[in-house]
Amino acid sequence: MPGKKFRFSLQKVLELRRHKTERARQRLTHAQQTLEQKREALARAKEQLDACQRTAREARRVQPAELRQDRAFRARARASVAEARAAVDEGAEDVREARAALQDARQAEETIEELRAQEKEEHKQAQERAKVAFFDEQAVMRHARSSPSSPMSNL
Repeated sequence: MPGKKFRFSLQKVLELRRHKTERARQRLTHAQQTLEQKREALARAKEQLDACQRTAREARRVQPAELRQDRAFRARARASVAEARAAVDEGAEDVREARAALQDARQAEETIEELRAQEKEEHKQAQERAKVAFFDEQAVMRHARSSPSSPMSNL
């Protein structure tokens, strides 16, 4: 005696929540990858600045034109480091926002999943009650047929 198959009334909403969670997860992954790239760029900019400063210290005789050129080069290297730091900070903020969005999406999905579990349990209990009622009815009918004083025994 198979009962009705369980069908979640908010299945489309659940699928939408799952999709949003997956998109949030992908956004977080992308933000983390971008942040890592920005950190690598910052490390390269710092290395370039360190190299500029080492060459300036190692140079003994420097012409005024070379000195100006070296200063300009170091200034560009410092600016590059500052820009890279700003980009890393921006990337870190993107990661924080993506992580928060993922957490919100997961929470929304989990809420719908809990509703699904409750609805499924209610369905299971209703099926069990229907099954018990069916078997009770069968038992009453059998008893009624087998009892000699029953009006149903004449059938």
